[in-house]
Amino acid sequence: MPDFLKDSDLISGFITEAFEHLESIELNVLELEQNPEDLEIINNIFRPFHTIKGVSGFLNLMTINKLAHATENLLDDVRNGRLSMNSDIIDIVLGVGDFLRTMIQNVSDVLEKGPSVYQRYDIADFLERIKICQRGGAAEVVPETSRKKTAVAAPAVAEESKAPGEKAAASLPVTPAAPDPPKTETSSASSPAGQKKAVEASIKVDVTKLDGLVNAVGELVIMQAMVRHNPVIEGLSDPKLNKDFAQLTRITTELQKTAMSMRMVPIRQTFQKMTRLVRDLSKKTGKKVELFMEGEETEIDRNMVDSIYDPLVHMIRNSVDHGVQAPEARIRSGKPESGTVRLSAYQKGGNIIIEIADDGEGVNTGKIRKKAIERGLISENDDLSDHDINNLIFLPGFSTADKITDVSGRGVGMDVVKKGVEKLRGKVELQSTPGEGSLFLMYLPLTLAIIDGIVVRVGEERYIIPTIAIRESMRPQMDHYNTVQNKGETLLVRDTLIPVIRLYRLFGVADACTEIGDGIVVVIENEGRQRALLVDELLGKQEVVIKSLGGYMKDVRGVAGGTILGDGRVGLILDLAGLINLSDQLGSGKPAG
Repeated sequence: MPDFLKDSDLISGFITEAFEHLESIELNVLELEQNPEDLEIINNIFRPFHTIKGVSGFLNLMTINKLAHATENLLDDVRNGRLSMNSDIIDIVLGVGDFLRTMIQNVSDVLEKGPSVYQRYDIADFLERIKICQRGGAAEVVPETSRKKTAVAAPAVAEESKAPGEKAAASLPVTPAAPDPPKTETSSASSPAGQKKAVEASIKVDVTKLDGLVNAVGELVIMQAMVRHNPVIEGLSDPKLNKDFAQLTRITTELQKTAMSMRMVPIRQTFQKMTRLVRDLSKKTGKKVELFMEGEETEIDRNMVDSIYDPLVHMIRNSVDHGVQAPEARIRSGKPESGTVRLSAYQKGGNIIIEIADDGEGVNTGKIRKKAIERGLISENDDLSDHDINNLIFLPGFSTADKITDVSGRGVGMDVVKKGVEKLRGKVELQSTPGEGSLFLMYLPLTLAIIDGIVVRVGEERYIIPTIAIRESMRPQMDHYNTVQNKGETLLVRDTLIPVIRLYRLFGVADACTEIGDGIVVVIENEGRQRALLVDELLGKQEVVIKSLGGYMKDVRGVAGGTILGDGRVGLILDLAGLINLSDQLGSGKPAG
């Protein structure tokens, strides 16, 4: 067993703070590339390396310690004027940051899964390149694939403890008297001067506790609604009671807003990671691309932060690789040599909207249409708008790229984007203007804890349909209703035949409306598939607090969760993707299992 596992609490703290330091390092290095003479930025990079070096040495993580120490020496030479900052040093520091992140992630994996996943890393190449730079030479960039080969599985972790620092570290007491405490360095190293006040005014809170608070507030809001709609209370006509209820409602609403806001974090960190991505893609593709960001202060549910990273990466890659043209082509078309990608976020209504726009050549709608016909996705007779055709790129495996590169072209990225966004109950679409560029629009809900939905009645049951998926609702006309042999029931809506889903059949609800003409249909769309849901009645639109169904009902297909409505009833939140799959699988007239 690795000896550093004995200090698992200290290691955990180191891992968390080291990742924060590495993010800070990357951002500052990218800024330094634009302002190579700015000593303050160099200091902002130097300090977190110094902290990582100090704490890793104390914790006997000697490989990390050595690499951080060597990089610190290189930065010290720049800081003292012995070396000039250049692209070689920038590349090395960024590469070291990536490699440290890999090594620290491995330490994290060891803590979680045990010593068997430990890997020993060879840093000799980095150390050699740093020495070459310190001697004033140009160090070649080592391909990523080559660097990965230096990480080999170690039979035991004893290698780490054989490092030179073993003896000294072993003699150090594992007490608060440890040298170079990480906490002290954190605030000063990763916090720009302008943000110092905000950092000092904030505290870190355990996510579990925060989620517990949000959950408790949700319960409070539900309970208040239940008390308010209690028949005994509703039968009273006491002005003071009504006034007190109004005051209670105001307080609980404010409390709920505050609790929900505590889950929100600025999208800045996620956006800033794209800076490095654009830089690397520009180098790889030989294009000149500038990234502009707006709305970095826009707040988003912290549970979404990790989930939107992959969709953003794929859209940025698409914009740089397929959108922005090469410098020669841009000049020929009368555009500046450098292309631009604009990443912005803002809040509109009940959604967070993220835009990724480029000033490239735009999407080739004709090419997409031709490809879609070849693949049988549409027919030549289909009358689709350019917008509809362009959005076919989100289908799995769809690609119009003439060649596959290591950046894109396999038709996987946009499918990942669509699935990732829809998993967050959002949606994504593409707008494009030939010759002027493309715009990806990502709509996300403000929070994952509350859903904005339409409450519908089916028999005596209540269901919630996510508002974002609803196209329209109507009382259907029987002359628009059709039954097609082996195709089930369809309803003609705006010249389109839409399959009908009878919710009461899927969920086995008795005493529900069975006649199409007597009910209401709600037209929904999920993953490009439209369906008409037959319900008895629309009860209204409201925000509901999402509750887990627990283990007993977790396998109910077509249902994403539950909530308690104001009248104390339980409402089931529909999982539209699962509902459509279930309906397609069962066919018409069969109840769900």
